[in-house]
Amino acid sequence: VCTLSHALSGLSVIATCFPTAAEPFSPPQGDAAQSTKCDRHMAVQRRLVVVEEMVEKTVEHLATEVKGLLGLLEELAWNLPPGPFSPAPDLLGEDGF
Repeated sequence: VCTLSHALSGLSVIATCFPTAAEPFSPPQGDAAQSTKCDRHMAVQRRLVVVEEMVEKTVEHLATEVKGLLGLLEELAWNLPPGPFSPAPDLLGEDGF
């Protein structure tokens, strides 16, 4: 469970690692604990990017597979013989004779 203090701590790490556009980036100096937090945060961000890319590729792959399977099912449906619940074929046409 994330408490308010944890959330604020995370925001301070983000603010340290990612300064605003008006400020040029300069790595933290002197505070080893803050630097370690920043390094961990950056490592987590890199890992999240990798995981996000893997998820996107997996979703694309699965979408392709589903489309292929639906195509096969559609093709099979056209080739199935009539079943017990399908309408009887009209061999004589609509008018009979």
